[in-house]
This record gives sequence, C-alpha cells and structure tokens, in this order.
Amino acid sequence: MRFNLVGVVVAVLVLCSHAGSVGASVLGDAERTIAQGNPGAAIKTLSSYSPTTPDETARRLWALGIAYNRIGRYRAAIAPLNRLVALYPRHTQYRLELAFALIKAEQGARARYHLEQAKGAGLDPMIQARVQAEIDKLATPKLWQGHFSFALIPESNAAKRTAAQTISLGGLTFDLLPAARAKAANGVELGFGVAVLPRLGDDLRARFSADVNARIIDGNAPDDVTVSLGASVLKFGDFNTQITAGVFATQRWLDQVEYTRSHGARLTYGRAFGQRAYVSGNAEYETLTYLQGGYDVHRQAISAQLRYAATAQLMVRGGARLEHRASDFTQGAGVLVGATVGGDYTFQGGVRLGVDVSFDQNRFDGQHPLFGVARVDRKWAANVRMTNQNWSYAGFAPLLKLSLEAQKSSVALNAYRNVGASIGFTRSF
Repeated sequence: MRFNLVGVVVAVLVLCSHAGSVGASVLGDAERTIAQGNPGAAIKTLSSYSPTTPDETARRLWALGIAYNRIGRYRAAIAPLNRLVALYPRHTQYRLELAFALIKAEQGARARYHLEQAKGAGLDPMIQARVQAEIDKLATPKLWQGHFSFALIPESNAAKRTAAQTISLGGLTFDLLPAARAKAANGVELGFGVAVLPRLGDDLRARFSADVNARIIDGNAPDDVTVSLGASVLKFGDFNTQITAGVFATQRWLDQVEYTRSHGARLTYGRAFGQRAYVSGNAEYETLTYLQGGYDVHRQAISAQLRYAATAQLMVRGGARLEHRASDFTQGAGVLVGATVGGDYTFQGGVRLGVDVSFDQNRFDGQHPLFGVARVDRKWAANVRMTNQNWSYAGFAPLLKLSLEAQKSSVALNAYRNVGASIGFTRSF
C-alpha cells in the first residue's frame, strides 16, 4: 500500500500515547480499538461522540481519519483529516495522513501539495526519503488529465488603455476619444482543457493537449479567446526530475476577429535539490504572426524558477526571465527582462493565501512613428490569491484573486493602471 509505512508508524505511535492516558473514556476506548485492529467499531463510537474541548476535537478527528483510512474508505477520511490540518497546520503527522488519503482517493495534485509542505518541517531522514519517493511517483501523471475554471472578472481597465485624456504631438495637444481611454468593465473568464498521456516506456510519456481560455467582456473591452494545441515527450527520474520537450501552436481572437497565430518549440527541466528546494528552467522559441498588422515576430525566451518549502505552512518562490524578439517591423522587436517573487502561506483554519509581485522592463527597437522616441515599458504587478482547503464541492474549489498592474511608458498611450478581481472556482481532474 503506497505510503502506508509512514502512516502506520505515525498513527500507532500517536494512538498509543493517547490510549495510555485516557483510561476508560470514550476516546480512549476508540483509540485502543483502532490500535488493536478493529477500526470499524471505533468509527461507530466516534460518529456518535461529541467532543467538549479542542483537545478532544483533535483526537476525535485524528482517530476518525485513521480509522477510515484503515478500512479503505479514503474519501471519507479526507474530511476529518482536512479539518485537522486546517486547525493544526504545523503538525506534520496530520498532513502526511491526509496526503495518504488523497493519494488513495486519486487526488494527486492535492496530495502532492501537502507532501511538499511537509518537507518544510524538517522530517526525519527516513520519512523524508519516503515523502520524496511519493512525490516522484505523483510527478508521473495518469493517462489523461483535464481542468476547468470559471470566474467573474470585474476590472477597472480591462482593455489596458491609457488614463490620459490628452496627448502632445509636435507641440500640439490633442484630446483622446473616449474609446481610447481607460474604462471599467465586467466579464467572465472560462478555462478548460484536456490532455492524453500515452505511455512510451518506463518513465517516458507522450502528451497531446488542447486548451481554451476565454475572457468574455462587456462593451468596454474586447472579448479575448485563445486556443492552444501541444505535443510533447516527458521523461521522469528520481528527485522529482522531469524533462519535457515539445511543440505547440496557438490562435487568438479579439472580438471574434483573428488577431495572432503562433507556433513554436519548448524545452523544460526541473528537479528537487536537497529536502526542500525545487528548481526548474524553460527555453522557448516561438513565431508570432500578427494578422492585422501583417508582420511576424520571432521570440526567444528563457526563464528559471525556484520553489522552497520554508516551513510546513510557508512555500516561497522566485523566478527570472529574459526574452528577445526579432522582426522586420521594428516596433515588434526588442528585449524584455523580468523577475517575480512570492509565496503561499496556510493559516490555522484552512485559509491559504498566495502573493506574487513581479517587475518587467520591455524595450522596443526603433522609434515610435508618432512620438519619435524609443518605447520602453516598465510594469509592476501584484497578485493575491485566496482559497480555503475546507471549502470544496464535488472537487470544485473556490478561488478569489485580486490583481494590480501599473505600467509606465515612454509612449503615453502605453501607460496604464488596472485593478481587477477574479471570483470563481476551479478543478483539475
């Protein structure tokens, strides 16, 4: 049974320590019953028992979770263990038992999250090795994957237009039309996709995917729809190592008018270093065709990311990126450099908060035909995500996002500010 060694060792040690101190109490009887190999009887006792103190609540949830796991009712075990982890996020044994239930219930993404968080608690080397082995197994995906998300997206400037009301050209001042200025907008965002991963050999998979992302906005910003297709080969190894090489193609529409087409190739590499760190890198080449402008942009980009489990509750991350664009149309060519820092923290009670802050500097070749200067954009962005691990229905988890973008530009028309929110739900399967 996968991960059973860690779960059993921890469970028995904790249960026996409780049983010796509670005498003939209801909880003590239930704990001893589980330790003696009769978890079904313990479930009947615990289901009718109402705890009166926080300690009794924790012991009841822990015993119920273990009992359900031991009789193979893994989905039933998730609820009490999930609540227990929310109440005591620093207790690694609770998190590991929850991960065990999630693995057996085929909820690999959630299980992997808790296993990686547990690595931040400074585990015993033997348990650390088992945790890493489970993460390595979960990194090898099942034969198919899918995702779906839906959100309401009110934004102060969804089209990312300038807030300026006038511009100066050649010493003259011109009023901008209302359609060219920032306006608040409301809409919905839909995302869905599917991938199949046929097995090519030991630790080797192919992956064929199709994804759609759509932002349907009211009249103050254009609708934006992107369709992506991909084909790649994935190689897996120890220490959560994954190498992916593949090709992709995309097509994008703005207000039902085809805007761009692209095709390219991508290579990624990632692996764990030590007990807590995971490093990944990405190299990409893409040819973008702007259909309305009638020109191509050849984009080359590299990026690197670091993820580190600082504690059982805190995951921190950072990354850097570099992009070079070449084009016969000088306004499409240039160089972008950027960096991102952030992290996720799980609070007592189950609330998970993620924050990321990024900065990009984007330089364009040549001079702007109207303003007569080289265009340089500097953009700051901050994103906050919040969810609660206790809130889910049929696998769908609610998600709240808040975002702020502020771009300064040497070309006034390209400076903007946008504050937005995303209120919806998501599911991977």
